[in-house]
Amino acid sequence: MNRFNASIMSESNSTFNWLCTGDEVFPAMLAAIDVAKKSVCLEVYVYQDGPLGIRFREALVRACKRGASVRVLVDAVGSYSLPGNFWDSLRSAGGEIRQFNPMALKRFWIRNHRKLLVCDGRVAFVGGFNISSEYEGDGIKSGWCDVGLKIE
Repeated sequence: MNRFNASIMSESNSTFNWLCTGDEVFPAMLAAIDVAKKSVCLEVYVYQDGPLGIRFREALVRACKRGASVRVLVDAVGSYSLPGNFWDSLRSAGGEIRQFNPMALKRFWIRNHRKLLVCDGRVAFVGGFNISSEYEGDGIKSGWCDVGLKIE
């Protein structure tokens, strides 16, 4: 546990963990996807193609192949750089991918900035982390320092 991370057990036996760097949040998120048996729901503003985005996509495909229902919602503007075929392997495995508010001039400024991952309805991640290389690192020497919360 680093100086930014604290774990609190509530009276209901729920656990809350603060995650402030990509080095903390991404491995925890990927681990949660890798053990999900029933469902994975990911909602994010920026999702970029690259090593991190590919690791997440591969974890989501594995979850589908285990029989989990996988649904992904990305913002059309925040994730505009994704190639058109980026999600083909997830769709082929049975996953569902949608874009929030596909680009239209009259609704261009209506965006989805939420960042949320829920696995099996029992572990959730919320906060400011996008699936993007800018967020990878320790938050000091590399990567953005942001705030995330893991709730079990």
